[in-house]
Amino acid sequence: MGTVPPTAAETRTAPSLLSSGAFSLITSAAPIVVALVALPILTRQLGTERLGLLALAWAWLSYAALLDFGLGRALTRLVAASDAGEALDAPIGAFVATGHVVLAAVGAIVGLVGALVAPWYVTRVLQVSLELRQDAITSALIFAFSVPLVTGASVPRAVLEARHRFRDVNFVRLPVSVATFAVPLLLLPFTASLTAIAVTLAAIRAWAWWRYTTLARVSMPTSAGGGAARRHMRPLLRAGAWLTVSNVLSPLMTVADRFLIGSAISVSAVALYAVPWEAMTKLWIVPGALMMVLFPAMSRAAAAEPQQLAPLHNAGIRLIVLIVAPVCAVAALLAPALLSLAGGRQYVGDSVVVLRVLAIGVTANCIGIVPVTMLQASGRARWVALVHLAEVLPFLVLIVLCVSRWSIIGAATAWTARVVVDAVVMARRAHAVAPLPASTYVLAASGVIAVAVCAWTASLTSVESSSPIVAAILIISACPVALWSQRRSVDRQVLSRAGGLG
Repeated sequence: MGTVPPTAAETRTAPSLLSSGAFSLITSAAPIVVALVALPILTRQLGTERLGLLALAWAWLSYAALLDFGLGRALTRLVAASDAGEALDAPIGAFVATGHVVLAAVGAIVGLVGALVAPWYVTRVLQVSLELRQDAITSALIFAFSVPLVTGASVPRAVLEARHRFRDVNFVRLPVSVATFAVPLLLLPFTASLTAIAVTLAAIRAWAWWRYTTLARVSMPTSAGGGAARRHMRPLLRAGAWLTVSNVLSPLMTVADRFLIGSAISVSAVALYAVPWEAMTKLWIVPGALMMVLFPAMSRAAAAEPQQLAPLHNAGIRLIVLIVAPVCAVAALLAPALLSLAGGRQYVGDSVVVLRVLAIGVTANCIGIVPVTMLQASGRARWVALVHLAEVLPFLVLIVLCVSRWSIIGAATAWTARVVVDAVVMARRAHAVAPLPASTYVLAASGVIAVAVCAWTASLTSVESSSPIVAAILIISACPVALWSQRRSVDRQVLSRAGGLG
């Protein structure tokens, strides 16, 4: 079948999904710590306009990382399925080499389009002030030409994840994530130039691409499976075609709010929205860390042991709820204090409401990522993509109406409404593939409702009231007890046993 099997060392040292997910979560939490330190300082030193431009750059790079035409996840699935014994049309090494060429071309095209559009967008759409305009254009061009480095890293990373080399992935991903906030902070004593920030971040992205590629060659030598060829593109693109639709549309609907706010209101409004947005969406590291290890495991299960899909699906949802819902509830309760700490007194108005609304959406979205991952890993990416296609137009209409009427609060409300509906639809479809017990759905719904209740009750209390603080302390105190009570649960045992490459 032309596969390149895991090495003996990889098979012996394959960690459990639980330990791999825990390690990924720990390394993913580091950027949040850096962000908590950096954001208040950056807000004061850069000003709202420059910080708003930087927030748009962060959104652009985040979107570019997902704009790999589904080939990253498609390759992870192909390598995992190949290791599980599934016959492929060609040696897996040939698909990897072809993926390198395709994504290099994709990154170059997307980067070129971004570079061509950047001057017009900065000047005409964002209407950046004259003193910042040249700096904004130059930095935008640098960020645009960094896209091939971002998309190119998807292929070697996909190989490493399929082979469960999550520790290697995380040791590369960590400095890149930390640099997002650390680089602007470290450069402040010398310059506030967006161009200097862009050049430094581009250099770090180049290092990440080189490091991923070097590590992947050890796991899967390119000589073992042949080189890139046009005949390998069709099955590879076929495997990633529907993943591509989701990878383009889902993050587009995620970043559309900030670009719409910048275009319809002001760049300064983007900063007022970006701080609560960045604070809440950093919780994506929780499902991100777990799904990074669950996706290849689910792909192997779909190819060799379909009966294992439901236990993995169930364990993933229950663990996400137990971790994410309490954190979002505490954030909703303490929103004024958290935003004042992060950005100062200018964030005590609409930004507080934005954070509370986003807390509800982030909870639902994190839970909904699990059934989406299961559907894609089991070869049902087409259905997920069709749902995302159906969501685009209604969401764009909704967010335009909400932003025009309620400004940044409207943007948060529109996004939260979409992700709640999306989570429900995905869960219904996933149930037909890997049915879950009713208790899991009750737990998931209870988590979202609890966050909504905390957000609503906190909005009714005065700033001086100690009730939200008391409630937050009770939730924080209960979390370790709840997690400890699950130490011998079936879900934990599923994640502890899974993860081998055999």
